[in-house]
Amino acid sequence: MTSLKPSQYIKGWVEFYKLKFKVTPDVLIPRPETELLVDEVLKSIKGIKEKAILVIDVGTGAGNIAISIAKNTSQVKIIATDISPSALKAAKDNSRLHGVTKRIKFGQSNLLENLLILNTKYEILIIVANLPYIPTPRIPYLDSSVKDFEPHVALDGGEDGFELYRKLFQQIKNKGLKPNLIIGEIDYTHGELAAIEAQKYFPKAEIEVKKDLAHLQRILAIKTDY
Repeated sequence: MTSLKPSQYIKGWVEFYKLKFKVTPDVLIPRPETELLVDEVLKSIKGIKEKAILVIDVGTGAGNIAISIAKNTSQVKIIATDISPSALKAAKDNSRLHGVTKRIKFGQSNLLENLLILNTKYEILIIVANLPYIPTPRIPYLDSSVKDFEPHVALDGGEDGFELYRKLFQQIKNKGLKPNLIIGEIDYTHGELAAIEAQKYFPKAEIEVKKDLAHLQRILAIKTDY
């Protein structure tokens, strides 16, 4: 049976956080549950005054998270990274569409590997990420509209689906970064695993797994003591 191409790719756009974003087959289609990441970031900076806040959006894809944050608050500087040059092009196009090109610095990087923030002054650091989290063995069983059309580099999270988050956590430690908050979208089966792994890298942090509107475990929140 022929797979049906997702309507978002046919139309060339999708709505996310009440904004329209251009989407191409080079980027994962933004999902409603990912809006919770934006909610969490905006909630965390509410009430913070007269402090320089830096948000790093890791694996930005279409740029929907970074741009939605930029459109809803003027008090943060944003860096957005992606390993895919094609995804970064889509993200930059969307930033121009929404008039926030001066607010977001885009860079090609394998997570935080090539990230240079030495010239960016900040007092509060927030890292937000929607990394690939589907376990590799589950990829063949995804709906054909997903596995046949969406980029696998944006889906495949390794053998247990959590490999890229472990890599991100290790890079944070290796680079000596001290984020006040790390927010990540996770697979609905990863709640316990995510909490255990996060505790290994950030033993003094307050770790919480939050549910989405379907009551599935979806958001990993790591509040550090930095």
